[in-house]
Amino acid sequence: MNKYIIISKGPELLRVPTDCLMYVEAQGNYSNVVTQDGKQHLVSFQLGAIEDLIAEQLEETPLVRLGRSLIINTDFIYLIDETRQQLVLSDCRNSYHALKASKEVLSKFKDYMLYQLNRKS
Repeated sequence: MNKYIIISKGPELLRVPTDCLMYVEAQGNYSNVVTQDGKQHLVSFQLGAIEDLIAEQLEETPLVRLGRSLIINTDFIYLIDETRQQLVLSDCRNSYHALKASKEVLSKFKDYMLYQLNRKS
C-alpha cells in the first residue's frame, strides 16, 4: 500500500504517493512539488509547512530536508557531488533532476548517508 502526502489549502488538495515524490523546492512563500513523471505543482505553503505536514502524516519516510530550499526523496539519490555543489535525483529510467545545494549541506548529507549504510551492515 502506498503512503501519501496530502497538501490541502483552500479549494485545492494535492495527494502525492511518497514513492513518486522526487523533491520539493522552496520558491519564496510557495513550494514546487516535483513528481517522478516530471510534473510540477506550485503550492501555497512554505517549505517548513510542507516539512511539518510530512512529519504529521507519515511515520517513516524517505523524505529529508536539505538546507533551506529542498526536501528530497532519498530513494532517488543518484549522485552527490560536493565539488560541483550538485545533487542528482534519478529513477534510472525516465526521471533525472540535477539540483544545486551548498558544499556544506551536501557534505553533511553524504556523511549521514554513509553512516546509515554502515549502520545497516
